[in-house]
Amino acid sequence: MSSMLSLLTLAICFITIISLNYFFGKSGLLTYSAVVTIAANIQVLKLTKYSFFPHEVALGTVIFATIFAVDNILMQYYGEKIAKKSIYLSFAAYLFFVIIMQIAVAHPCVNNVGCTNYANELSIIFSPGIKLFISSVLAYFVGQFCDIYLFKMFSKIKGLSIKSFFAMAISAFVDNAVFSALAWIVFSKHSISWNELWNTYIINLYVLRLIVVAMCVPFMKVVEMIGGNRVRKF
Repeated sequence: MSSMLSLLTLAICFITIISLNYFFGKSGLLTYSAVVTIAANIQVLKLTKYSFFPHEVALGTVIFATIFAVDNILMQYYGEKIAKKSIYLSFAAYLFFVIIMQIAVAHPCVNNVGCTNYANELSIIFSPGIKLFISSVLAYFVGQFCDIYLFKMFSKIKGLSIKSFFAMAISAFVDNAVFSALAWIVFSKHSISWNELWNTYIINLYVLRLIVVAMCVPFMKVVEMIGGNRVRKF
């Protein structure tokens, strides 16, 4: 069930990226990165189980991995400056989201049994926001800039998909390892064991990311066919 849902999620992400690039160009891709950064850091609070993994894995991995593909598309068609702007914009949006949700959680709770109130649920979901934000900022900046650097280093390799695969495969591990160590051990009040960190949040997630990266290869071919011929400048 989880595998089918993840494949559906990935298909929706691919269709969205192609559509946003086709109709809105770099503006659409920048918007996608900002929205997915926020969504992925909410999904990471939930674990799921895949039949081909012995341990549980955190959600958010599938959609977050697609941001690396978006960065490579931006690098290929719009340049390094725009790709870096995507990183800054994504975390400006995420910072804004974290701040307003922390203020929302801080509002006094209304104890009225006659109305719908999800104050406790909101607090549980968004209270870790600051911890996740700091972890995400450090990991994302390291991982995304690593991806941009590697993509640029592989510039002599022809083909968007091949360059993207190598760049994303390496930078995904860096991002995943940094975020997991910070979020679940360094900044966590109830630190998990190093064994759980390695199995659940690093190795399993990285294998899952590699699967997503591999599936991005034919997707990048499609982008090359229909995206590169319709580069919009707004």
